This record gives sequence, structure tokens and C-alpha cells, in this order.
Amino acid sequence: MSSTTRNQHDPLPAGPVGHEAAGPAQPPSVTALLHAASVRCADRTALISSRATLTHRELGARVTGLARRIADAGAGPGSRVAVCAEPGWEHVVGALAVLWTGATYVPVPPDLNRAARWQRLAAVGADVAVTQPWLRERMDWHADVTVLTVNGADSPEAVGPVEPPSAHGGTLALIGAPESGTVPLSLSVAAVARTVEDVNRRLGLTCEDRLLGVTPLASERALYDMLGPLTVGGALVLPDDIDLRNPAAWVALAAGHTVTAWSATPTLTRMFLDFAEGADGTLPVPPRRYAISGEPLPRATAERLRALAGPGGRVLYLGEGADPGIWATCMPVGDLDDDWGWVPLGGALTHREVRVLSDSLARCPVWVTGRVHHDDPDASAPDGRLLPSGYLGRELPTGIVEFAGDRAARMWLNERPLNLLDVELALWRHASVAAAVVVSPTGTGTVAHVKPERGAAISGEELRAYLRRMVSPYLLPERVELVLDFPTTPDGRVDRAALASSAPTAPLPGTGADTAVTAPAPDAELLERAASVATRLLGVSPIEPHMNLLDLGATSVDLVRLATVVEEELGIVVDMPELLQFPSLAVLVSGHSTRDADDTDTPDTPDTASASVADPSAIPVTDDVLHRLQDRQAFKDRRPGLRHDLDDAEGIDLAPEHTERIALRRTVRRFGSGPVPAAALGALLAALRETDTGEGPHRAYPSAGGAYPVQVYAVVRAGAVDGLPGGCYYHHPVRNRLIPLTPAHALHPEDHHEVNRAVAERAGFALHLVGRTQAVTPLYGELADHFTAYEAGAIGQLLMTLAAEHGIGLCPVAGVRPGALVGALDLAVGDVVLHTLLGGPAPDTDGDAQ
Repeated sequence: MSSTTRNQHDPLPAGPVGHEAAGPAQPPSVTALLHAASVRCADRTALISSRATLTHRELGARVTGLARRIADAGAGPGSRVAVCAEPGWEHVVGALAVLWTGATYVPVPPDLNRAARWQRLAAVGADVAVTQPWLRERMDWHADVTVLTVNGADSPEAVGPVEPPSAHGGTLALIGAPESGTVPLSLSVAAVARTVEDVNRRLGLTCEDRLLGVTPLASERALYDMLGPLTVGGALVLPDDIDLRNPAAWVALAAGHTVTAWSATPTLTRMFLDFAEGADGTLPVPPRRYAISGEPLPRATAERLRALAGPGGRVLYLGEGADPGIWATCMPVGDLDDDWGWVPLGGALTHREVRVLSDSLARCPVWVTGRVHHDDPDASAPDGRLLPSGYLGRELPTGIVEFAGDRAARMWLNERPLNLLDVELALWRHASVAAAVVVSPTGTGTVAHVKPERGAAISGEELRAYLRRMVSPYLLPERVELVLDFPTTPDGRVDRAALASSAPTAPLPGTGADTAVTAPAPDAELLERAASVATRLLGVSPIEPHMNLLDLGATSVDLVRLATVVEEELGIVVDMPELLQFPSLAVLVSGHSTRDADDTDTPDTPDTASASVADPSAIPVTDDVLHRLQDRQAFKDRRPGLRHDLDDAEGIDLAPEHTERIALRRTVRRFGSGPVPAAALGALLAALRETDTGEGPHRAYPSAGGAYPVQVYAVVRAGAVDGLPGGCYYHHPVRNRLIPLTPAHALHPEDHHEVNRAVAERAGFALHLVGRTQAVTPLYGELADHFTAYEAGAIGQLLMTLAAEHGIGLCPVAGVRPGALVGALDLAVGDVVLHTLLGGPAPDTDGDAQ
């Protein structure tokens, strides 16, 4: 069952946001679509199973005949009819017959025990149940329930009404387990019909297509498996019950019946891909149309699907749509941005709406993460309420909703939400990992379950060491377990609960959708000593162990200074990358104890840390990133960028260096008070203007071939530059003017690395250096990227040198989140943000510069 739950808040106005087009007042019903397809494609195959193969004419006769018997049993519009059947043609006939009567279809898994089955029927109020002959004989049925069986393939139903009844409003299907206290999914007639039509159109499904139905029958997505191909005159291929989880059987069915379409979760899809790619030619023509939904879709799986689908294939990622219509969002999988580890949720389906809302149910601005909500298009809900999904996302300027997390894969640490999918994504990107799932048991940490690539030689400890460089220390799994595959839920998703229960840890009190986790407790005495050092250096007190030091005003320079003093006074080694990623005292002393600190003078081996500081040459140059602060400093002390073999060689003395201008080049992380005069910013940017020297265009910095592919953009916060409205601007070097682009600024701290967010919060403006590769690639080919980077460096040095003369402080930063500026700056495809200078008034003292 979907993780979607109903919104408990007051109804919200839906409005036109994300709405592609207004739908017709009375959309065609699914029964009308089925009838039209059966007339148009009467003699084409509709159903293929091991027990029967039916044409559309034969299917229509059985559906209408059974519908008449269901109606004779007293069911119809407003009533609910259960269908309890194993996978096969009988289940399809039963489900469609219920829809034909106008009653609500309620799937009931046949593997439920008698008590659970009776509770399900009572909870939904179903007085009629449809099943298969052998299940009627084998199961006990409540005396108040009328049980009907689907006749055998060799005994056609009596011909019922050819035309479908008038389209009924209300609920088409009710899916879930209400007897367990959860609210079931209520799928509306109109929403399902529109969803099926829209997805078929986007997928390009026709009467020539055959879809392999591997979605479990109790899932809402199984409705599309039935209705999608049958409403266009195509065919549905059904595996037997025993083969519903057998990828080898899927591949055999796909090859034997020329299956062209696939609809399943990413987990089942990955299983299919593993067998399809290793089928040794037994799948000569793979499916070319894919509808993937139910879970976050990893980029790696999406790229495999694209390769299998081929140039003319189509791959859709469909986002859950809360109750009304199976799905609400759609993302065609084409070229994916480099920073997308997960396929985005995309845009709204036709006649649907999607919004990203904060916890207070206010609409989140562009780029701000919130919970994804969908509209309720059911005619019975005219207030236009919004329903929450289980996904977190952020809206991009293009209207696409980017996937940002799954509430089912999130844990809380010291009131901070941490996304377990960040760890999974890091593992997915490892060359030896085929798939990964990270869970947080009801205990004190996380456990990663990894399926290695076929033939890969990798251990759990190696993967854990790899993760130490990739994720926050609080997300670092306690262990990495290698598995053959993952358990799945009945509807085909990874069963995270089963994985969590298989990884025992000390339980913590409390329950909820988001698991609360406590960070490993550092040594109390060592932590107290580190807190004393931090209080002295940062000038704040008290400092809690897990408090973010950046929130206290610390900068990355302060963190390095703190780490240096802690290492000198406490004798421990600080993992600097981890401290910069999650700056707190607990991370500062993580992995150490008082005993560790006391024993540093009596090691069993020579004191390599001391040796490295005294003798920098003891540390060899390596391709690996150095993490220990002593090693990093010792490496820099070696001055590896100098030719030390020429230190004592004879040379020619030059004139004394001019130091005044060099001294003016300062990096500022704390700006002065008040706004920057517009004239000062204008004078600074005027240094980038283009002039004609008589020998062609010329600027104050070098550019390969005079191509000048680097553009400069200014993003100004409102009120930060006196005389210049807030917004985004392009600096036109020829006209020497700032050209307004958008009135809304894009100075969002969350777009920067965490160590730079405090600076971004204080900055009044930002200068972004953007490389346009198409302006230089035709001239220099593969060298274009190098020349563009050289030019950006020259511009940055020029601006940094001149800034102080105009009373401006600049802080160069790197790593602005890719895509964050595309819409705000109206960047073209291929434009790359190379460098960013955060700016504001020059500080009053030198203590805030370096």
C-alpha cells in the first residue's frame, strides 16, 4: 500500500499552480474506454495467462456476464464488492466486472487468513465477493457474504449488456487494510480515467503493445496494469502466482509473448534488468515502454532502463498521487542533470496539481525543500483540498519538482532531520555496488545493506571506509552488510521494516514514521576539555556537544583554528573533513577517549604524527585525500608547488616586491555594517568592461583567443546595495551596464556548502562567474574547459585585488549547488557556474579578513 496518508489539516485552496489544463466536466469512464477498445479491437488478444488467452470480444462477454450476476446479487453504485483471486485472467474479469456495475472494487489478497479476510470484508462493508472456483472451495466465507465465482475459460458467461452503464461518480476502488486502522486509498472514477488516458498518451501505448503485469493485485498500481493496455486495445500478459516474484519467469514471458511495456516499482524493475541483461540472448526484443513508480528511482536504474529501451523507447517516472488517481506527477527520463542522483518527481499530470508546502502549509519558494502535496480532483471534494504525499521535494524554476527525500527513509538527530537516502546515493555511485538500502533500526545508528555487482570483490569494511569520505559522521553506518537481494513488501517495494528488524540494536523508546536516533556519545571528560577550548577561542558559552558551531557564528577559519588548538592541547587527531561537514564538539572529539589522549605519549610505534610535523618530507605525495589535520598541514609545509631542487641554485635578483596591492587582497567572511554604495559596486565591476584599443576588443584580464567565454552575474539582496534594487543582473561588459534579469534575488544559503552558509547569510550580494563553453569550444576543443577556468581565475583575482579600494569585502567560495541559478539567471544549456564571490561592506577591522 502507498505510504500516502490523508491530510489532517483544514482544506486548502488548490489554485492553478501546476495545473496543465482544465479538464472536461464529465470525463469518459474507464468502462466506456474499455468498451470502445473492445469494439475497435474485438479480435485482438486482450489477456494472456497460463490458464487462458482471451480476445477483447471474449473478455467483454465475460465481464458483462459477470457484471450482470454481481448486479443480481444486489451490488451496484454505492456498494463495495471484494475480489479475492490469485493472479490470472479470472482476477481481471472480476475486477472489470465490478467496475462495470458501478460498484467500488476492493482487492482482497487470497493469502490472508480467515480472521483477517473476514475483518477486511466487514471493514469495507462488502456484501459480495468474487473469487476463483478453487478458492471458494478452499476458503471459509462469512455467511453474510454472497460469494460468486468466475466461470472457467471453456464456459463463456451469458452475454450481458454490450453498452456500459452510464458513468458513475464517486469511488472506483478502495485499496488498503482498513481493519488495521489505516485509512485506505480511495481512488475516484474520474481521476483514474484521466490518469490512465494521460499516462497512455505520454507512454505512447497502442493496440500493438503488450504489458507484463507483475504488480501485486492488492496494489493501486495494478489498476493501471489492467486498464492501461486494455483501454487502448492492447494486451496484458500475466504470470502465474508462483512466478509473481520470479524474474527468470518474467524474462521468459517477455520473450515468449513479445512484451513491449513494463510497469513496476524500481525494486522489481532492477530485478528484471538484472535477469534481462544476463539472459544470454533469451530476450532478443526488450520492452521499450516503461512506467516506474512506488519508490524513489535511482539514477543508475533509470540509465539502465534508457539503454534497454533504446532510442525510440519511453521511460516515465510516476510520482504517487495520494488518494484520487494512482499517480499525480510524471518525469520523462531523458538527459538527467549531473546533480540528480534520484530522478525528479517531475511536473503534474494533466488535470492534476502539485505543490511543495512547508510544515505550516505555506507554499515553499523555489529551491526550498518541503513536503510534496497533491490536489484531490474528486468531484465530491469541491473545496480543492491538498493531500500530502510521502515525499519531500523542492520546486525548480522550470516547474519541475526535484526529489529531496522520502519520509520513510529519514531519521532525526538532535532535532535535525537526516536523510538516509543520502547514504544510499553515495553507495549507489560506487562502482562495485549494484543496489543499496540503509535503514535505522530502533536503536542508535544505521545499517547499510548492499547488493554487490556481479563478480565484484568488495567487503563491507571497504565500503564503510569509502562512506567516511562521503557522508556526515552521524549518517555513517555502524556496519555494511552484503546481501544477495532485499526483502520486498507485498506491493513490490523494498521492505525497510524487515531490513531494520533483521539488524538488531539496542532499542530506544518512541515510535513514529521518522525514527529518532541518538548520536554516539563522546567521552565526557575529553568533551569537557574540548568545550573549554572552544569557549576560549569562540567567545561563547555554554556549548552543547551536538550544537552546530556555525550557528554560534563560527567560520571555517575558526573551525581550523579550533582543530589545531585541540590537537596541540589534547593530543588527539581531528578528522577535518568531517568537522567541516558537521561542525560540533561531538564530531571534534569523535573516535577518541580520555585514555586515547593520555596514551599518546607512549605509543607502541614511533610517533608518526610528531614526526610528520617535525619532518614534512616524511609524508609522501599521494593521490588519496589527507584527512588528519597534522598530515594536511605537514603536506602544505613541504611547499610541494616549489622546485626544491633549485632552492640553492644561482640566480638573478629582481627588484624588491611591491607589497601594498598584495596586502589589499583579503578574503572577508564577516562584512561591515550598512549597505554598499551602488557607485562602489559599479566601480568594481567597471574593471571588467571591454574597450577597443584599436587592435580589437580588450579587457583587463586574459582570455584564450579573445573569446571571453566567462560571464559575470550579480545577485543583490534587497537593501544591500544602496541605490540598486534587489534582484539578479547580468554585467554587460561591452555596454558596461548591469542588465536586470529577475526582481527576486537568489541568495539562498542552503545552495552553498554548510561551512559557507553563514557567510552567504551575511552577504549582501554575490558575483557569479559563469562559463559558456559554447563560446570557446569551437576554437579549442578539449582545451576549452581549461581555458575557461583560467579566465575565471583571472577575473576573480582582479576583483579580489580591487575590492578593498572601493570599500568592498569579498569572500570567494566554490560549490554552489548545480542548477540553483539556472532559472534565476536564465542560463543556457551548457552554462557552468565556475566561481562565486560573496560580497558586502569591507569589515571595520582586519580580524574578519584573511
